Amino acid sequence: MTDLEKWAVFFRYADVLEYRETVNKVIESKEVLQVAGNLLMNVSKDEKERAVFRSRRMFESDRQSNIATAEKRKTFEIARNLLLINLPVDQITAATGLTIDEIKNL
Repeated sequence: MTDLEKWAVFFRYADVLEYRETVNKVIESKEVLQVAGNLLMNVSKDEKERAVFRSRRMFESDRQSNIATAEKRKTFEIARNLLLINLPVDQITAATGLTIDEIKNL
């Protein structure tokens, strides 16, 4: 979806409850839309809707953080396994994206 299409979805469906999930996904995809979504929620008079929005945003932020942490742990586990089979450090950095210092600290 292009940026223009994302803005169109935001403006057309931001206040339609049945499209809330789609609008939230569009908002999360681009920082400037996140700012617009926050502004929209702040000017909204419905405290319940603002609370739901904040809760969803915190949930999504926590979910993304948990995924990133799990991916990093998996990368370190893979690097440890590669060290155990005596793969050279430069090849491990190429395979995992970890730095030489990160690998040496394993």
